[in-house]
Amino acid sequence: MKRQKRLHTLTWIFLMLLTLVLPWTVKREALAEEAGTGSIIVQLDELGTPRGGVGFTAYRVGSWSGDGTWVLDDSLADTGVSLNDLVYAEEWDAAALKLAQAADFGALESASGQTDEAGTLALTSLPWGMYLITQDGESEYGIVSPFLAAIPYVEEGVRRTELTVHPKARIPAAEENGRIEVTKRAGYQDKTLLEVIDLTPVDVVYYVGLFQDKQGKVPYGTDYLREIPMKGISTGTAVYENLPAGTYYVFETDSQGNAYQVNEKQDETFGQWMCKLEDGSSQTVTLDGKAESPAGTVGFYNLYYDLPYGFYYTPKLTISKTVFDGETQVTVADTFYAGIFLDKEASKLVQVVELVQNGEVTVDLKLGGEAMDSPITYYIYETDKDGKRIDEDTFGYIVVGEDQVDFSQSKLEGTINLVNVKVEEETEEPTEEPTEEPTETPTEEPTEASTEKQTEKQTEKQTEKQTEKQTEKQSETSPVKTGDETPVGLYIAAAAGALLILILLAGFGLMRRRKKHE
Repeated sequence: MKRQKRLHTLTWIFLMLLTLVLPWTVKREALAEEAGTGSIIVQLDELGTPRGGVGFTAYRVGSWSGDGTWVLDDSLADTGVSLNDLVYAEEWDAAALKLAQAADFGALESASGQTDEAGTLALTSLPWGMYLITQDGESEYGIVSPFLAAIPYVEEGVRRTELTVHPKARIPAAEENGRIEVTKRAGYQDKTLLEVIDLTPVDVVYYVGLFQDKQGKVPYGTDYLREIPMKGISTGTAVYENLPAGTYYVFETDSQGNAYQVNEKQDETFGQWMCKLEDGSSQTVTLDGKAESPAGTVGFYNLYYDLPYGFYYTPKLTISKTVFDGETQVTVADTFYAGIFLDKEASKLVQVVELVQNGEVTVDLKLGGEAMDSPITYYIYETDKDGKRIDEDTFGYIVVGEDQVDFSQSKLEGTINLVNVKVEEETEEPTEEPTEEPTETPTEEPTEASTEKQTEKQTEKQTEKQTEKQTEKQSETSPVKTGDETPVGLYIAAAAGALLILILLAGFGLMRRRKKHE
């Protein structure tokens, strides 16, 4: 009895294994036959545009191995596509777009043709293989996405060698002027300061991709990948232009176009990091395709948990500029510059910055030392565009605010406030000889009063001149010289003479009175 139960159990297990393995075995056996030929029929769907005359080329990118697997052509190995791992429709679409980016298909077997008025193209007598089919140029019909087609293929356990494909297509937009800008920066999670500090790479290339789906599996077109080279700069930008109306999804990717998921930690040889979105930014961008519409923008930054090799801290110097004319803040036609130096004497120029009048500009700098992690001091002076310090005698402005700024790992921000005050132009007094005041032609005959006043003024002037001449003569003949050259002796003699005259007049008057009494 026990033996019968054991036999029953073994029989049940065998049947279960047979059920699981049989479909796979049938598929392998159905395909594991000697290679032959087949056909791929392209059938364009109705879009309301002419379907005839649309050209296609089928490139044999994979060969038939004879055991039910595909072998990618050696010339396409760098694409990273694995033909035997394609399961879902989005995976087939993504693989087709990656392969379509290959620079040269000249060495591959191919077949081409054009659709008839019904939008049908039959590519026949094709050797078994995996084919990449791409549209040749533009057409009135629309834009057809690249796609992969395999012959033979297995359907319901039956090998088939004739495949009909309805490729994805869209009508060309009348205006394709949509634009998306993608910015990228790097930051380090400082364990001491507990904040994110901007980093600058010595030389690194980041990649971003434009996709049709939220998961980042289906690229948008063949030109979906963009490079963002960042050599000695803390922020880089990539641009997508001439985009039709629609919704797009932007991802940071590796060099092969594989999307990184936002907020998902990555663990690589150089350390751990995470792709994050800038505050207020979204991976989803919807455009109306018109030139007057604003550009869509997406901002990414890589958050590194360990300071990666080839990156350094980025001190940020903000320089503000204010211009005054007297006490009034003004904007003038002049262009102003500031030089950033490593020494107080302004002989080691680092950078010249064009300033913004009544505004500010921020500059990325470096710390000191070979590893660019040591404290450093920068000196900021107003200069010309070539970095030569201005000459205040000819500059036309008084400069205030030139100073030095110290940076270190614990102090990565600094500010300089430059103020220019316009110098007022000095007006020189005329050097010509003074002339007599012009006399206006009187409209009336002069009166006796005015004549008398003029005569008195002329008499006073003549008397003053004569007195001055007499004084000069007396001072020349006077034997006494003191520190004060006033003619004191002359004044004393004049006073004595006047007193004598008064005495004589008084005596003369007394005598006349006596005579009258007599």
